[in-house]
Parts: sequence; structure tokens; C-alpha cells
Amino acid sequence: MLPTIKMGRTARSRSALFVAVCAFAFFFAATPRDASADDVHKSLRDFGRSGQYTLYISQKVQKKARIFHSRRAGAFLILDSDFGKPWLVLPRQRKVATVPADALVDPKAKTINLKADAKLEELGSVRIQGRDFLIKVEGLVARMRPQAYAIGPLNAEELLLHSPEYERGVQRYRPRSSDVQALVDCATPTEVIIFFGTWCPTCKRLLPRILHVDRAIQGSSIKITYYGLPKSRGGVRSDPEARRNGVTRVPTGVIYANGRRVGTINSRGLSRPENALCGALTRAR
Repeated sequence: MLPTIKMGRTARSRSALFVAVCAFAFFFAATPRDASADDVHKSLRDFGRSGQYTLYISQKVQKKARIFHSRRAGAFLILDSDFGKPWLVLPRQRKVATVPADALVDPKAKTINLKADAKLEELGSVRIQGRDFLIKVEGLVARMRPQAYAIGPLNAEELLLHSPEYERGVQRYRPRSSDVQALVDCATPTEVIIFFGTWCPTCKRLLPRILHVDRAIQGSSIKITYYGLPKSRGGVRSDPEARRNGVTRVPTGVIYANGRRVGTINSRGLSRPENALCGALTRAR
């Protein structure tokens, strides 16, 4: 018969800690590592679809070109079936390179990464001219120009087509479900006009949130439209539609219920658009 060993509180604590550490070490060793993390390039990653620039070759818009941007890499990835291989535009290094198509981890994903062993082949040079990128590739001259601002009335689909980078914010936003349900249940015919500018940093941050809510309440009696304003010396007030709605800054939401104006939402309200809309419609009853 083995003798009973009595341990004090400190000894028992140390013993329990030792057992826990051993168990954690065994679990970590037995659990397979996520190999995909090792397959991704350390810097050439996180390329998201961007509508900031349009690609021109010989003064013609390349409609097939899909442009992706990565802040981490400080680079643009251009996918175009006419190119054969993807172009990697590296403004900091003043160069353009190509990468094999199979160097993309998942070319159909919303966010594209390059494989860790991706081999870059220098193709040409990049020169910054004002806000443009002048690209010279084997006798070919291309230019990346900032896309024109979205102007006038747009629906959600048209806005995302113009500014596909908003989609990332749409996916990240988490609205309050009870407010969304209240909007879905709203029986009052309601129109919400969101005045914004694609040149406005605050709009870039908040528009994806209202786009998310717009998508969540599809089929309800609430219709959300978007009105892009130009960036001009006269400011927001220079636009007739903005003046008619009393809009002096962007982003601003104007709410009409049964054809009657019932409220306005400023940028603070648009940080939680579902809540602001519920509040405005409740007060209008």
C-alpha cells in the first residue's frame, strides 16, 4: 500500500499549474498548424478591390482591368485577361512587376494574397505625375488616373460598382438587430436620401454602414438612395439638390415619410444608421 502524501495549498497549486502547462503543451503539439498562414507572403497580401483608380492604355479605359490595393504592401495589383499575367504596381520602388497567375493564393477571393514564394519579374517603371501613375512597360505607356467622383443619384448597387472598396466595410459592420427588425416592420412608406462625396474621408468610413443596413432591410417600405456631390470651390451648397434639401455638409441623410420631411441624420447619427432611422421615424409618428 502506497503512503498518502499530504500537500499544502501552495504545493497543490504548483502541481495543478504543472499539469495544466503539460496539457496545453501536448494539445499545441498535437494540433496541426494552419499551413495556409505560412503560404502567404509577409508583405504582398491583403489586396482588396479598389475603385480609386482607372487604368488607361493609349488614352482608352481598360474596362476589363480589376484594380486591387494593399495598404500593407503599398502596392496595386491589376488583373486583366488581356495582360496574361497579373501586374504588380509598386510606386515606392518606382517599378512594375509581373507575377505568375498561380502565385495568387485565391484570385477569386474578395481579398487577394500572394504566395510566400511568389517570384516577381520586373516589367517596367512607374512615375508619379501629380495624382496619376505613369506606367511604362516594354514600349507600352499606361496611366492610372484617380476615378471621377460619383455624382448625382445612385442606388446601392451602382455605388458599390463605383467604389468596390466600400464592400469591406459593409461586411465588417454589425448593426443592432432589434433596430433592423423595427425598420423591416415599418409600414410607413419612407424615402431616405444619403448625401455624400466619394472624396470625403468621413463618408468613406460611414457609407458602408448605411449600405449594410440598406441590404438588411431590402423588401421593406423603406427605400434608401444615395446622392453624390462634387468637390467644388462652392462646396456642398453649390449643388441644387443639396440646397433644396438644406444640406450643408456630408454625409447627411434626409428622411421623408409619406412624402413629408420628418428628419435629418448627421455624421454622428450615421455611425449607427439603423438606430438613427428608428429614432427619426418614431418621433415622426
